Amino acid sequence: MMTGYLRLIVMKTLSNRKLSGYDLIKQIEKDTGTWKPSFGSIYPLLEKLLKEKFVELEKHGRKKLYYLTGEGKKQLLIIDKSKNAMIDKLIAHWKAFGKITDRRELGFMLEILNSLKKGHLPFRELNPELNEFRAAMFELYSKGIDRKKMKAVLKGTVKKLKAIR
Repeated sequence: MMTGYLRLIVMKTLSNRKLSGYDLIKQIEKDTGTWKPSFGSIYPLLEKLLKEKFVELEKHGRKKLYYLTGEGKKQLLIIDKSKNAMIDKLIAHWKAFGKITDRRELGFMLEILNSLKKGHLPFRELNPELNEFRAAMFELYSKGIDRKKMKAVLKGTVKKLKAIR
């Protein structure tokens, strides 16, 4: 899911700090709440970014610290602008879709898209639980578990969430 955006995520993560490949993986995991890129995807990407002169490295003994160059920061701005243009198109589509769907769903999606546009990952601190919930729902649904029971659990959960306010 996030692998298609690894280049952007790595460049954004390195834009204001120097990190080793290992620390970069840990920071991405912390920033996303769940996703942890593999060593096999991070290091080849860092090598590519080095060749493109978007990233440089400092050696401290055996440790290599990577950081974004001035050219890398320019490239990141270009990527961010195109990302924002894409999000603007998605917002326009969702607004059109909102005319035929539930207004709460529209507001929810617009909140997510605007959060992404600002560079924030929505629900980051809840991602492990949301992923587990989604997986459990799909598993139970695909097994044909009693939908009335699932619906009752969901109604109870919504009631509990609303009580938190």
